[in-house]
Amino acid sequence: MDRPPLPRVLQSPVSHNVALLLESRIPARLAWVGGDGEPRVAPIWFSWTGEELVMSTFSGSRKTADLVDGTIVSVSIDTEAFPYRNLSVRGPIVVSQTEGLTQHYQDAAVRYLGPVTARRWLDFVGSPDQVLIAMRPRTAVVSDMATESPFFDRKGEVDGPPG
Repeated sequence: MDRPPLPRVLQSPVSHNVALLLESRIPARLAWVGGDGEPRVAPIWFSWTGEELVMSTFSGSRKTADLVDGTIVSVSIDTEAFPYRNLSVRGPIVVSQTEGLTQHYQDAAVRYLGPVTARRWLDFVGSPDQVLIAMRPRTAVVSDMATESPFFDRKGEVDGPPG
């Protein structure tokens, strides 16, 4: 079966803004509806394969009770300082149970923590089973206030105070 095309903003070559967010150390904010019908949001390490957003979580976590194949989730990757940059994607997930830490989680630890701290973290965590969550976005919205705001020039430099 053919897979639907990625949203335009995620097709190669991606914009500078999208690349900055997808390659950043910013944790994704994973949002879903819990089994009790209430919304949930959790920070999670991620990587972008060029086609899928991949995340790992520990077996037995609250997320693993709620997230099953086909669940539609939303993920936001955004900066915390103005001018804000944001990438929001939505789509169904594929969930895979693994034994021990996923290679994805180990690679993400190095990306987010650096090699020395990652090694210490991974030694501390040990080898608990994990769940790999892969999402191929169906929709994507990107914003970059550095280029969209009337208070900034095209390079993202402040053009002057508002007002």
